[in-house]
Amino acid sequence: MSLNPYRLGVLAYVAWLLMACVSQRPSLRQEAPLGAPPEEEDLDQAADYDDEFIIEKRRAQFTKFGRAEAGFTQEQERRIEANCPFGLPRALKAWEHGPTRYVLREGYVLQHSGGDKVPLWVCEGVERAQLEGNVPRPGQGAFKPDPELPKGERAELADYRGSGYSRGHMAPAGNQTVNLQRKTETFYLSNMVPQLQVHNGQIWAALEDLTRKWALARGKAYIITGPMFYDPAEEDPSTADGFIDVFRIGANALPVPTHLFKIVVAQNASGQWEAIAFVQEHRGYEKPWDLSQTIQSIDWIEERVGFDFMPDLEEEQAQALEAAPSTLWQ
Repeated sequence: MSLNPYRLGVLAYVAWLLMACVSQRPSLRQEAPLGAPPEEEDLDQAADYDDEFIIEKRRAQFTKFGRAEAGFTQEQERRIEANCPFGLPRALKAWEHGPTRYVLREGYVLQHSGGDKVPLWVCEGVERAQLEGNVPRPGQGAFKPDPELPKGERAELADYRGSGYSRGHMAPAGNQTVNLQRKTETFYLSNMVPQLQVHNGQIWAALEDLTRKWALARGKAYIITGPMFYDPAEEDPSTADGFIDVFRIGANALPVPTHLFKIVVAQNASGQWEAIAFVQEHRGYEKPWDLSQTIQSIDWIEERVGFDFMPDLEEEQAQALEAAPSTLWQ
């Protein structure tokens, strides 16, 4: 039976709808988001990167406060207190973080995503004494999957192999110079995200060095570090579409952050609490680096990653520490 023009029009419309649905699924990269491997004309190392990356359409979320999980042992509570300033970070209500597990160690505490297989945040209580030792950095064999996490919910070494991305510590190995076990535990993949070496080994390393100087000067600093999946286009109603393009690598599809954040909380010489926070785009930065240009408020970060990082702060103190960006500490 021949098709009349009306039927042809209906079929064309159905085909258009199917194409529109397919376009919402993850697709091969077109325009590179932050964290993407470098273009060949920009860096010679581009040849080192896999050319079959996938861009995921990740939903951009904005929410209100919720509750944290409970039921920790006394030893776990001690580790939380030693590493998390003003309480264990709490997820904000309605954020879709998926299945997560806490990893509670002497040197750091983190919440790990079983879906993304990267940490959502990592808290450290960095004391002066632990920075004054000489425990050497272990070799490449120290990198391992986290034995506290089940297979299928964790990153594996093969996920990074051949990807061109470094295994970027969130709690740096350089923050543990006295205890070998603590240093070794920073090399578990649960403490890492895929990171461009041009970022990891340069401006990000400079920020890590600066936080260590502050911990030495002040006696102790609490540091909270993690990945961000963010696109400023979502802040503008004329450009927002409700999604963020995110690269994934490896068989376990580890997401590559578009940004990384670091929050530092410490007491000054007068015993008053101070806080400073940084957000860096996941890319290379030209020298000279100006870390003051990457300072952001804690509230701004919390609203875009879905956590209240210091839930036990009194309202007045939270306003003082979190509401506005700090000036760069000396």
